[in-house]
Amino acid sequence: MSTPAPAQNKKRAYLVDTSIYIFRGWHAYSDEMTDAKGQPANAIYGFTEFLHQLIELEKPEYIACAFDARQTNSYRRELFPAYKAHRPPVPIALKSQFKHCRDFCRAAGIADFSSNRFEADDIIGTLATRLRAQGFAITILSADKDLAQLIKPGDIWWDYARDKIMHYRDVEKTFGVAPELIADLLALSGDAVDNIPGIPGIGYKMASNLLKKYPGIELIIDNISKISEMKFRGSTRIQQLVEEHHAILPLNKLLTTIITDADFKGPRDDLKWLGIHPDALHAMFDRLNAGPGRRERWLSLQTA
Repeated sequence: MSTPAPAQNKKRAYLVDTSIYIFRGWHAYSDEMTDAKGQPANAIYGFTEFLHQLIELEKPEYIACAFDARQTNSYRRELFPAYKAHRPPVPIALKSQFKHCRDFCRAAGIADFSSNRFEADDIIGTLATRLRAQGFAITILSADKDLAQLIKPGDIWWDYARDKIMHYRDVEKTFGVAPELIADLLALSGDAVDNIPGIPGIGYKMASNLLKKYPGIELIIDNISKISEMKFRGSTRIQQLVEEHHAILPLNKLLTTIITDADFKGPRDDLKWLGIHPDALHAMFDRLNAGPGRRERWLSLQTA
């Protein structure tokens, strides 16, 4: 596992998109792993292993975990009721483990946040914006392409499990557009993961071609009649498709744009890593029926 090079002369905050690492634990670890009550604990073990590796490797001074809570007042579903509506419900055996993951963060001295209105992406976007104003560089730990739109010079998007790192300029090499246009790219091409319909026949490549000429869906809409003049094969057909479906673009961009001023609460505002709380950690490991080796590895972080 390689370590991202830090921006010089800047404090760095690590913002973790937790759902991805909890789901990975759920799939990667045996469902025979149970807690002291005999309930499934494989996702918790996977998530805590990821956190341990991250802290051991990076020794973060500032770190926070963003959780997707139950969206009882979803911002995006108010705009588009079909948003993520195709997703199956979280299995009960996994759903019960999310609270344990949050409890573990607190025992490990890591700030955690969630909202019943905004998603973890929005929490990360808001924290990143606040922290930059205080002089921080940001490392976002996620495999979600949407979060690439938050990257600024000096920041890092890090898919930890695949050891894939993107700096600011790498985003355009990967997606064909700079971070500032990722939301527009997704508005044009759609996002099947979130059930956002794009313009039929327009994928990332075609969307990036359009955005290179007209950087933003607003400019594309204003210049639809000129798309057929662009120097690529099928430009007339693409113009027809955009003419037919352009009305979806403004709503799509609202859905694909990460909120950077979301209102949410956590147990504390300070993202400084407080270090392990030994008593709370032992109590947590008692609940998880964890062996001495796992406890010792976590407690050793305190003195590393």
